[in-house]
Amino acid sequence: MMTDYMKKYISIQILFIALATAISGELRIAPFGWEFRFGLGSSIFFLLLLLMNHVPMIRTGIFTGIVVVVFRTLTSSTFTVNPTMFFDVLLTHIPAMFYYIAFALGLSLIPKELFKSRLLLLGVVVVLVDFGSNIVEIWCRKLLTITTPLLWSEWLTLLVVAIVRVFFIIGLYANFILKQLQVLHLEQQKRFEQMLKVGSSLYSESFYMKKMLESIEDLTLSSYELYRRLLQNQLQEYSKHALTIAEGVHEIKKDAQRIRAGLQKLNKQTETKVDMSLAEILDFVIKANLQYSEWFGKNLSIEHSLKVNYVTSQHLPLLIVLNNLVANAIEATEDTGIIHISLYEDIDSTIFIVQDVGNGIKKQDLPYIFEPGYTTKYNQEGIAATGIGLSHVKNIIELFDGEIDVFSSEGEGTKFVMKLSTVKLKFRE
Repeated sequence: MMTDYMKKYISIQILFIALATAISGELRIAPFGWEFRFGLGSSIFFLLLLLMNHVPMIRTGIFTGIVVVVFRTLTSSTFTVNPTMFFDVLLTHIPAMFYYIAFALGLSLIPKELFKSRLLLLGVVVVLVDFGSNIVEIWCRKLLTITTPLLWSEWLTLLVVAIVRVFFIIGLYANFILKQLQVLHLEQQKRFEQMLKVGSSLYSESFYMKKMLESIEDLTLSSYELYRRLLQNQLQEYSKHALTIAEGVHEIKKDAQRIRAGLQKLNKQTETKVDMSLAEILDFVIKANLQYSEWFGKNLSIEHSLKVNYVTSQHLPLLIVLNNLVANAIEATEDTGIIHISLYEDIDSTIFIVQDVGNGIKKQDLPYIFEPGYTTKYNQEGIAATGIGLSHVKNIIELFDGEIDVFSSEGEGTKFVMKLSTVKLKFRE
């Protein structure tokens, strides 16, 4: 069924090529005083064969030639005035059919790779094909009708016209291919950005799950140690209760391990295998957070200063940290304002600075902002946020032997200064 559909689809395309060629061929000039013409039809025929190069070219050339001859005959002023002249008019236009057949035959012999990458060479070859097809048409006219021999200047005109129209069409085709590549690049960029978002989220959840498992392991050991001490002190009832708690925590640990295993599997499936430069990471952070700003209905701008740019495989943790800090800056800034991101290198460290002109952080809150569970954010119902954002940021920074400092003045803004080991960022896993 699919084969029948494809055959019908190709047949429609061949019909379209033939009709478009025949109609556009009426825009023409006849420079030699007889029916041989330079028309737009041959240019359109070549362009459509380039765009639809999966159609069978020889069959398309034959069908197009027939349609062109019939169309020219039926629309000829001689035929419309005197229909009895049909065969005479038909004989006049039949040589044009051989041009399209010869042209299609010539294109069918050209290697397919020329159509994709070597357009200059393709143009040179098609010029020869076009010139040769014109020779075929002129030769057929000499056999069927009375014509005058062409002068050398007229042969030169044939060659020049072939060069101009072939390379004009090659230029249009190259522009079309360029537009396709641009659209494809934008689509791939969107997919890559989506993969980065998913990958960074999975990395973040997996990292946090690992920290939770470590805490659960400590809690399991503590519960079991409590059970042993109570048992030694012959506090049977309390020791059984402590053992139950230890067993319950251990079951929670096993469930958490299964969840983490699933997250790691998903992380591997969505993992981007390419490294990213700091400039690319920064560009992604800015784009994502400008959208976040628009979602809040704020008219913020994000400026950046990039004084170091190297490639790193640690793009996911960097995206998590920078997105978190910039998102916090957006939330802390009023409806308008500027957020500035700076990157530079200092000896063996890479420095990241995120600075805003928002509400700032209260002086009494500064010592606690990196503590797990601490938050100053509440929703409309007065429910507190989880408070794990900056705590999570600090934990990731510590993986890179880094440190983070915060400087803030209430009502004036906040500046986060993050220092990471350049060697660890450049290290490829």
